[in-house]
Amino acid sequence: MFRLFEPRSALERLQEKYTFLMRRSFEIALVDKERSDLLNKKACTILKEIKRMETNQEGSSSS
Repeated sequence: MFRLFEPRSALERLQEKYTFLMRRSFEIALVDKERSDLLNKKACTILKEIKRMETNQEGSSSS
């Protein structure tokens, strides 16, 4: 029902952080373009890490 006490994987934590940064970047974009770009850049690096982790998971599960 609730995942209050269940541990989250590193992938889930990264996905939540990515979502937070992208939402924040979008909200700030109208006020401060430079800060929005910085948040977007951080989110993109997290997205690359997420994709790398997903491909490693697929590779290890198919072997």
